[in-house]
Amino acid sequence: MSTFTRRRLLERIAAAAVAAPYVLAGNRARAQLPPPPNLPASEALLLRPSDAAFSQYQDAFNLRTELTPQLRALCKTANAVGVMVDWCRSNRLPFALRCGGHSYEGFSQSASVVIDFRMIDAIAVDPKTNTATVGAGASLGDLYRAIAQHGYAFPGGSCPTVGVSGHLLGGGYGYLARPYGLACDNLIGLDLIDPQGKPVHADLQQNTDLFWANRGGGGGSFGAVTGYRLNLIKLSSVLTFNIKLPALSPTRAAGIMKEWQAWAPQAPRTIDSNLVLAKHPGSSTVDLRCAGQSIGTLQELRRELRFLSSSPLVTQRSFFDAVNYFAGSDGWNYKAQEALMKGKSDYATSAISDAGLATLTGELSRREGIYVICDSYGGAIAAIAPNATAFAHRKELYCIQYGSTWTDPKDTKDRLQNMSDFYATMRPFVSGGAYVNYCDKDLANWPDAYWGQNLARLKQIKSSFDPDNVFQHAQSVPEA
Repeated sequence: MSTFTRRRLLERIAAAAVAAPYVLAGNRARAQLPPPPNLPASEALLLRPSDAAFSQYQDAFNLRTELTPQLRALCKTANAVGVMVDWCRSNRLPFALRCGGHSYEGFSQSASVVIDFRMIDAIAVDPKTNTATVGAGASLGDLYRAIAQHGYAFPGGSCPTVGVSGHLLGGGYGYLARPYGLACDNLIGLDLIDPQGKPVHADLQQNTDLFWANRGGGGGSFGAVTGYRLNLIKLSSVLTFNIKLPALSPTRAAGIMKEWQAWAPQAPRTIDSNLVLAKHPGSSTVDLRCAGQSIGTLQELRRELRFLSSSPLVTQRSFFDAVNYFAGSDGWNYKAQEALMKGKSDYATSAISDAGLATLTGELSRREGIYVICDSYGGAIAAIAPNATAFAHRKELYCIQYGSTWTDPKDTKDRLQNMSDFYATMRPFVSGGAYVNYCDKDLANWPDAYWGQNLARLKQIKSSFDPDNVFQHAQSVPEA
């Protein structure tokens, strides 16, 4: 069976078939910048569009929201980050914080200044404490590669090019979330730069409110994080599975999704799975795929998957081999993943009704270019109280991601409208909650959708720590 990858799915959908970040000071970003700080080459690489190396760092996951900054500051040290933050604040310059560059709405993009962390990417593993110290510019793939050499795993996402920072700060779901929790649940300390450009450390003993807010509050609201301390997991191997059911009738696809949503959030904690649905090219049918992994026994997993397949293909792999399996051949190639795209999300707080499932699969069978990914919750995710971290969606059954990618800018208007119409049809059947890491500028009440009952505390921490709202973008945590 060939390896399924998210990118491969998106390419197939695209074949079958500009919103800009918030600007702090209106048109100020277009004005001439003052002279930048005099940082030595050992601290930072300061690039303007006229510099030969500038284009090397311009890549962005979502080309629809890509912007060209007047200055990109590739910082190499926390001190350089502090100097840049202080300079931007003192000169009232809008700026964005860039790590992995995967923000669906381009919140790591700016037409003014980008403080870029990609050169702060060192990773050190401490086998004595089963922890890792990770630079804010590292990718998930960098982390997985470094810790696998010591026999460790980390419960992060399946896309290696995603930045550790955005993933961690917004929650961070992956195929080890049900047994071990979200990525933010395994964060035990962080270092950041405050609005005055000064270093601050936060953990369970000091600056506890700030630590709480950075576990699910999203990136870009509570300072410029420069490094993390993570708890690692000793894990020799996992079991992977990948069940494909192509060209199903919408009714049959809805029936399987009904079985999956009754099973997946209540499955043994050892098992994590997602369900992916998309229109089958050239027909009014639906392709469905269920994949995931388990840290349990082979017998348990095969027994649990029988509702999908009488003989599911299950393979034992090392943690890092499983990362490679789900990433696929192009999963480590950032350039290959670039596209015009739009993403949205929902949460199922209870099982979606038969009418809701019929609507979802029926609309998918009629609309080109949209995919749906359902990520199962429960297990260790739900074992933590919704107010224990800023990540509020602990008790939901699963998260639903809607996505669309395309290559021709002339298709943008139609693709966005198609996604908006599809999303509208699901409003009667879902909770209205949304995942901050799948940011969506169309959401009318995004603060409640992202943070629910935790919003009031997040606002208070924001107002206390950053009263001048230095760290902001279009959907950063509002002030109280």
